Amino acid sequence: MMKAITLLSGGLDSTLCTVLALRDMEVILALTVDYGQKARTREVESAGRIAAFYNIPHRVVEAGFLRTFASGLTRAERSTRSSREVWVPNRNGLFINIAACYAEEMGAEAVLVGFNREEAVDFPDNSPDFVSAVNRSLSYSTRNQVRVISYTMEMDKTEMLREAIRLGIPLHYTWSCYEDGPSPCGVCASCRLLAKARENLDLRATDEHRPGTQLKP
Repeated sequence: MMKAITLLSGGLDSTLCTVLALRDMEVILALTVDYGQKARTREVESAGRIAAFYNIPHRVVEAGFLRTFASGLTRAERSTRSSREVWVPNRNGLFINIAACYAEEMGAEAVLVGFNREEAVDFPDNSPDFVSAVNRSLSYSTRNQVRVISYTMEMDKTEMLREAIRLGIPLHYTWSCYEDGPSPCGVCASCRLLAKARENLDLRATDEHRPGTQLKP
């Protein structure tokens, strides 16, 4: 069975990708990157709980130098309401290469990423073309030719939320908000995409499937 490392932020996308992968491969490590993002405390907590729920070892890797770049994800004074405001230069490329290092060292053939077609419109490093280009690069830079796989790349948020509910994923463990706090902010770009997905699935009247509402002890 193929082995994989998953890049797990604790959000819906990476969580669903990880769970879908478990049908086909052994996920031997979940990596969460702390790059100084405002939501890092909640992301690390959520990723740890999800990894534990699915019996996957979890590790946090630091890339704090990324906080020096002017992004709404890392700067308190900057907004997270649009894709332009939350761009971090080469973030996904860096994360994938970090995970590829662990993958080769641990004998894994794949790196899992929770990309989706909705965000690929604004983020070229979420796109199929990006994955193809990265895989060509990794074929040279890893001896076992590690490759990137995304089980969610052809989905939008509504389809992902529907599938996560169908699979019984503990959405109350997830954190998809770009901000920190006791509950999701509701106004950042990520929260608004999830709110639209909930509305499309007619989940407005219940908190049962609302990500991040109540983290269990």
